[in-house]
Amino acid sequence: MKIKSYKKVKNNSYQISFLDKKEGIILYDDIILKYNLLIKKEISEKELSNLLQENETLTCYYKAIQYIANKNRSKKEIREYLTRNKFSKQDIAYTITKLEEKNLINEESYLQAFINDQVNLTNSGPKKIKKKLLDLEFSEEKIDFFLMQVPKETWHQKLEHNILKKINANKKDGSNKIKEKILYCFINEGYDKEEILNIIKNIELPTNNQALEKEALKLYNKLKRKYQASELWYQIKGRLINKGFLYKDIEEVLEDIKKISND
Repeated sequence: MKIKSYKKVKNNSYQISFLDKKEGIILYDDIILKYNLLIKKEISEKELSNLLQENETLTCYYKAIQYIANKNRSKKEIREYLTRNKFSKQDIAYTITKLEEKNLINEESYLQAFINDQVNLTNSGPKKIKKKLLDLEFSEEKIDFFLMQVPKETWHQKLEHNILKKINANKKDGSNKIKEKILYCFINEGYDKEEILNIIKNIELPTNNQALEKEALKLYNKLKRKYQASELWYQIKGRLINKGFLYKDIEEVLEDIKKISND
């Protein structure tokens, strides 16, 4: 097949037209130079098949380059991205190998950057970060090594800061309920239960008395039609305890309500 013309279309690729074919093809300049097409200006059907395959492999590689241009990616992320774009397993394997050879994929730098971002930009603790990295198919040994580079004090300060934020944002629960929610939240974020409890132990949890008074009055108005005398106060007290309010605070608020209501 004789080549009729070359036309640059985008980046480093050209559209090639043939004298004896209606449809042209688009090739990268690397392929054009490799097959010496600028001089030969003629190729066989077999050569065409080979260079189209090589061109597809290069397409896969350049697609990966674009994907990692603005953000570090793991091998798993690159593999899944290229698979979604319908590239063959062979082309994907070639691409990942070539990226590694050019140091465009580097597990150590990825792990350092990922952990640094997670520590500084998220609420995630070490266990949650480790799970994310295991899901990205990094080895447990490497993950543990880089997590160990983060000082224990950094984890402690981060956890304490986030616990205080959580406490200050809660205006409706009693101190026991706040403690329960904080424990559940930060265990899910990947922190040790004992460390969470040690921090909570040294923080004075708010009583949220306004929330307690409001909730007690709401329960009083709701339950006074159903219960009488001591049973009424027993029911209110039990429900307020379940909401995390402290017994002594509940007693004080209920005494005030009794005086107002004469019950």
